[in-house]
Amino acid sequence: MIELDLLGDKKKNDGSDEEARTRFTKTSRCVEEEVQGDQDQEERRWNKRTQQMLHGLQRVMAKTGAQSVGLLDLCRNNNKKQAAAKFYSFLVLKKQQAVELVQEEPYSDIVATPGARFHVI
Repeated sequence: MIELDLLGDKKKNDGSDEEARTRFTKTSRCVEEEVQGDQDQEERRWNKRTQQMLHGLQRVMAKTGAQSVGLLDLCRNNNKKQAAAKFYSFLVLKKQQAVELVQEEPYSDIVATPGARFHVI
């Protein structure tokens, strides 16, 4: 097979393009697998924190009889990194339907109440 390159010169296709595509595809798969492995590790780490948050919410609600818990109360005396981790855990628990989250207006407290899967997870 003969094809033209960008400069208009004729060149013979000796299969090297196909080899390059194959190498690129294999490399892409390796990178995707590595990224997926990193994401799985990150998921397990956050999952542990999220489980700790859920168990903490369950304990607080059972002990105090409260039907809701505010994020501001949970983050009292925490630094920014700890508060951000708790906020993220709230979002993950919402995604898993373990809690329902309500925020009345921007910048106000985010209040968590038990969701459909609060006692299941």
